[in-house]
Amino acid sequence: MTQYLAGVDVGTTGARCMIFDLDGTAVARHYCDYGATYPRPGWVEQDPELLTARTMEACRAAITTAGIDPREIASIGFSAQRSVACPVTADGVPVRPMFSWQDARTAEEVEALRELISADEYYAQNGLPLGTTWIITKLLWMRKHEPQLLAKTARIVQNQDLVLRAFGADDYYTDLCCAVFYGVWDVHRATWNRPLLERLELDPALFGRPTPPGTQVGTISRAVADRTGFAPGTPLCLGAGDQNCSVLGMGAVKPGLATVTLGTAGLAIVATERPLAGFGGMMITHHVVPGMWEVEGLSNAAAASLRWFRDVIATREKELAAAGGPDAYQQLDELAGTAPVGSQGLLFLPYLATAATPRWNAQARAAFVGLSFAHGRAELTRAVMEGVVLEIRDMLEQWHTAGIAIDCLRIGGGATRSRLWNQIQADVYGRPVETLHVSESTGLGAALMGGVGAGVFDSIDAGVAAMVRVADRIEPHPDNHRRYEQLYQAYTQTYEGLATGGAFASLARIQTGS
Repeated sequence: MTQYLAGVDVGTTGARCMIFDLDGTAVARHYCDYGATYPRPGWVEQDPELLTARTMEACRAAITTAGIDPREIASIGFSAQRSVACPVTADGVPVRPMFSWQDARTAEEVEALRELISADEYYAQNGLPLGTTWIITKLLWMRKHEPQLLAKTARIVQNQDLVLRAFGADDYYTDLCCAVFYGVWDVHRATWNRPLLERLELDPALFGRPTPPGTQVGTISRAVADRTGFAPGTPLCLGAGDQNCSVLGMGAVKPGLATVTLGTAGLAIVATERPLAGFGGMMITHHVVPGMWEVEGLSNAAAASLRWFRDVIATREKELAAAGGPDAYQQLDELAGTAPVGSQGLLFLPYLATAATPRWNAQARAAFVGLSFAHGRAELTRAVMEGVVLEIRDMLEQWHTAGIAIDCLRIGGGATRSRLWNQIQADVYGRPVETLHVSESTGLGAALMGGVGAGVFDSIDAGVAAMVRVADRIEPHPDNHRRYEQLYQAYTQTYEGLATGGAFASLARIQTGS
């Protein structure tokens, strides 16, 4: 019987199910959107029941599209957006909407943590710079602002934990890669940071059960089979966080292999043999390969910046697409291609969801800088694409400063559908970049981990060798790189001017009404 592997990616704005054959060819995919809500500036929440329902819907549709016998699917591997906090009762009922990783309401809780433990000590122990993204800050916010809901809370779990339980797992399992994002995890020893938990008067039993990626944690029941289309008895395998799965799906399983993924969030990640904390505000997480780590830089908005631009500014393109014309992103790509390299000195700071690595500034906001009558819609569009990549360039600068050698750089995410954006990346970074045969590397990585968990592959390396293939290699243009180096200097100077001059802080106070 032919075997297939399913990869389920429960992302920031929607869920995607992909079905692969064993050589990594996608035979079907389906995406269902669920989005988020924004009750106040800086607040980002999601409906856990809607998220789970849409994930199951995506699975059923993908299996139908594949036209295969679901019994031929050997396993289901999962990935999910990271650092999402969902408080649930002892019966597994959510007590409130999920806190998104993008939710930045917890600035006061970050300062409270800073009084308890210095930023340097926190970073050294937990592998994370102090910031609003981590789950511990949401728990502390609930303790202060929603004590009645916290009293009903038996567990605070992450996105994958929640979905796996709905699909049939017997507990809330947190993969080791995502355990870091509770914000109370000793990333060096791969165990709970018990001294910090004691100071916070918290029990680690409150969180999901830390478990190695690639562990089978259940099977599909008859009831879940009816909702998802999977066959009863299909193994459910713990994958990893979306970016950890993405790294796997791009084949970066050796030291010196680096990846840049531009999706809703942007990640620049390099695989290392030891947890290299202490520079540039990089996040340190566990790699899916045992005994390895990832050094990660995070952009909170990334390709979501172009989605915002499409929805808010590029209404002409969106309306044309809705009327049966070309896809709005395709139109914007062609429009940006008519603008010169560097967008005639127009700069976009992509801080629509605040600044993460290496700035870690919850007050930072997005901005177009340098506008003049010489700039039109083409320059505006290209500036957004360039600004997103300049933020990644800011992260790569940290690697360079720390002396981390990069042997190969692969790029992924939805942005790789644009050859223009791929070329911009090569030109900004000043080095060749490789694209992959499967651009949805997160789904591929999840499916691969499911194959390992179900015994289809005897190792992660074997799975990568079978399923991951390079599609293209893009060389940088030296003249373009020189122009972008000038733009990068303007980028860093502009950020520093707005941050140190107080503009970001003033705008944040106005937006929050404080």
